Amino acid sequence: MIFLSSKIKQIIQQMAAYLLIFLVILLLMVSLGLKLDSLGTLRISGWTVIQDLISTFLRVTIISLVAWLLGISCGWFLHHLQILRMVTLPVINFLRHISPFAWLPFAIIWFGLGEQPVAFILLITLFFPALIAIREMYADVPKEYLDEARVCGAKGWQLFYHIEIPLITVSLLNFYRILWGLGWTVVIAAEMLGTATGLGFRLLDFRYLLFYEEMILYLIIMGISGILVDKALFSLVESLRKKNPQ
Repeated sequence: MIFLSSKIKQIIQQMAAYLLIFLVILLLMVSLGLKLDSLGTLRISGWTVIQDLISTFLRVTIISLVAWLLGISCGWFLHHLQILRMVTLPVINFLRHISPFAWLPFAIIWFGLGEQPVAFILLITLFFPALIAIREMYADVPKEYLDEARVCGAKGWQLFYHIEIPLITVSLLNFYRILWGLGWTVVIAAEMLGTATGLGFRLLDFRYLLFYEEMILYLIIMGISGILVDKALFSLVESLRKKNPQ
């Protein structure tokens, strides 16, 4: 009975959350003078929407994976090499605190328009936070595990592969979930740098054409897609946490 009541409570909470999302969308439409039935008369095909969604999803997923993997490798060196940390940490913090949108004009100058500046903006946005956060994860690994492994003869690569990575796997995956979400919010502005597809490119197009209904639709797609990916990654993290409780 207790389980049933908690289950019902969870369902009610979820329904309330989705109702709030609907109210936010409705408020946004009212502020633009739109009606709900106007979403049924869109001036864009379903295939175009799917193409834009896939393009944006692939950009975020690929670059966030690259930034995450670079953070795992470079963060290890940053943690274990004190000289490297002393020399590079001020530069890393300097770059980390510059808004990614401040790099937009430089990205255009260096790379022109298209996929390259988008990848650059995403990478510079995601890499430095990943580097700092993952370096701290290495620092939080209990020293007794490392000392015991060294006594048993483990060195360098063996410590990394058999001790450090297994101990921080859950934290790493949970951080990737956060990193992907950050990339999903930034990519919209980055895709306005001359790409031919993508949610951000299409939103810029809609803004010039005053297609407010289509803009609302794309905002809904962005929010729902973000929720679905976040839930999938969260489920993966929880399953690993149950298998490897620390």
